[in-house]
Amino acid sequence: MMYAIEDVGPETLDIFLRCLHVEEPPDPVMMDLRAEWHHRMKEHGLRAKVLRQDDGQIAGMFQYIPIEHSNYLGEGLMAILCMWVHGYDHYIGDVQGRGMGRLMLEEVERDSRASGFKGVAVWGKDFPYWNPISFYEHMGYERVDQSGQDVLAWKRFTPDALPPQFPRQKKDLPDTPRKVNLAVFDSGWCGGGVYFRNVVVANAVKGLDDKIDLLNVDTSDRALLDEWGISSGLYIDGEPFGQDGPPLNAEKLRAVILARYAVLEEEDR
Repeated sequence: MMYAIEDVGPETLDIFLRCLHVEEPPDPVMMDLRAEWHHRMKEHGLRAKVLRQDDGQIAGMFQYIPIEHSNYLGEGLMAILCMWVHGYDHYIGDVQGRGMGRLMLEEVERDSRASGFKGVAVWGKDFPYWNPISFYEHMGYERVDQSGQDVLAWKRFTPDALPPQFPRQKKDLPDTPRKVNLAVFDSGWCGGGVYFRNVVVANAVKGLDDKIDLLNVDTSDRALLDEWGISSGLYIDGEPFGQDGPPLNAEKLRAVILARYAVLEEEDR
């Protein structure tokens, strides 16, 4: 089978924003958030592309952006935000393992070189079943930084290129006595984080103002990312919460908050 790479356009924007039909039916709130971010970040050099099979089906998607507008720290590099080949049984089925990831990565590198970037940075996970960093290492990328199970790797194009880094926390998180302290950071690039902040957390904390101290930080504002040194995540009482676990819904998060507050009340007795 032959494949063609295309820029995301009117015909493919819907499937791109739905992550190749992973979300069925699509969540209208999530779609609007992704569309808004996609439109806004195109002004900062975002490239969004899909991979089409010769039968017309869209089998892969990827997006990348100058690192200065990404979740990472660096200069003069292109940063891959996501690269995904359809791997589920529904719609077109599992088409991973056919070399499409290699084709997309080679396109990122070709475009980045042609545009004068000094290298490419990419993140992955240090386990095999979702966005494994081992794929990029197989393609000649070198690990340069790690934060938990998140790994940052890069491929250098020029001798003067400097390696990228993950941001590191710079400020203390809220620590209000006798309250459960929540801090939510998101850059909005996938929609998942901003959805979590604006929908899941917002619903979870309704009516709990007397029990919580809530901090919301939109790190798509680079100044706020630089100020805090945290790009995304939920923190409860100063500690990362659920970063690599299953997604939380509002009911589960609310239950966690109330359980923690019950402990505070017991300690006060």
